[in-house]
Amino acid sequence: MANQHHLPAAPWVVAAFIHEHAGLDAETLWAEIASIDAAHEALNYSPPGRSTVALKAFSNAYPADAPRSWRKDEQEMFRMLPWPLQQTVIRRETERDRAVRHAQTEVSELRNKLKKIEEANGTAQNQAA
Repeated sequence: MANQHHLPAAPWVVAAFIHEHAGLDAETLWAEIASIDAAHEALNYSPPGRSTVALKAFSNAYPADAPRSWRKDEQEMFRMLPWPLQQTVIRRETERDRAVRHAQTEVSELRNKLKKIEEANGTAQNQAA
């Protein structure tokens, strides 16, 4: 009986565990779920933390908004992604948005400089004529 264990856990059990421990920091709870999954995989069981019901429970406990530019059906798929991947997508989208805004500001500033140069050249050409 030394080899007896309480695995595999049903996905709904892991979902209930997530619900019961939702007060923890998201990274801490995700690490716990990863440990549960690793224990299952070590015994060749499916990782219950990656089940639809567990991912949905985690998304409900720690909601993350999909990028605004994503269609509604894509936003639903986003909610089914593992939490660390959601966080990566959000971070990368935020970085991209920031870079686009920076580039737009830079283009606007360059256009203003060009306009001033053109105005100065136009005034200089008018005086020469």
